[in-house]
Amino acid sequence: MEIKHVGKRGILFTFFELKNSKYDCVTNVYVIKGNKHFFICDTYLGPHFMKKIKEYLESNFGKKKYIIFNSHSHWDHIWGNSEFHNCMIISHKKCRDLIEKNGEDELIQKAELFAKENIHIVLPNNTFEEKIKFQEEGLEFFYSPGHTEDSASCYDYINNTLFVGDNIDDPIPSYICWTQLEKYKETLEQYIKINPDIVVQSHGDITNKDVIRKNLDYISKLIRNEKIEFHDKDLLKKHLDNMEYLRSNVI
Repeated sequence: MEIKHVGKRGILFTFFELKNSKYDCVTNVYVIKGNKHFFICDTYLGPHFMKKIKEYLESNFGKKKYIIFNSHSHWDHIWGNSEFHNCMIISHKKCRDLIEKNGEDELIQKAELFAKENIHIVLPNNTFEEKIKFQEEGLEFFYSPGHTEDSASCYDYINNTLFVGDNIDDPIPSYICWTQLEKYKETLEQYIKINPDIVVQSHGDITNKDVIRKNLDYISKLIRNEKIEFHDKDLLKKHLDNMEYLRSNVI
């Protein structure tokens, strides 16, 4: 685990368990130190990892109440929810529905490779349709479909920092899991209007709004059915994986 401070009140916890797997990526848990709460964006692969984060936060900043945010329903973002089963866990309504529908099956498929303990699927207990604000804490969570239909984001307007989950990857989105590219484009355009100084993605380095424009350009080309060429083999693989998903899931 690596720890990096972001702006005035953000902390990025980076984990490497998926790096030597077929996913070949780091995974971030992003924490915002609010006035009365620690806001934890995604809970990674289980309580084992969340306990490490809690220990760091409480030993360095004292005890506060926790509010948990699930950016979407995928297994690598929700397995640690059980560490916070007595806390507020927020998500978009579609995220909760998909965890309820698919969470146990994904656990069965992935646990042997990625779980360090017995994992219990815990559903979000506070959902929203468009957004939920914590005015006194300078935060809002809002619906932002793109990578998945249930994706949501967190905007810290004190830090002017945007946590985008898996909606952004550098330089193009990876593992597109939803065919509605026009809606994805709208989300990226909304990000640009927010105009954040800092962009926090789930599977990469801290970045800025330039990467939003790169992702928007890529999605726009997919919508226009333009031919896109990549000389980098890793980027080409990402692109071909996206194209295969879109071809296989035409509505």
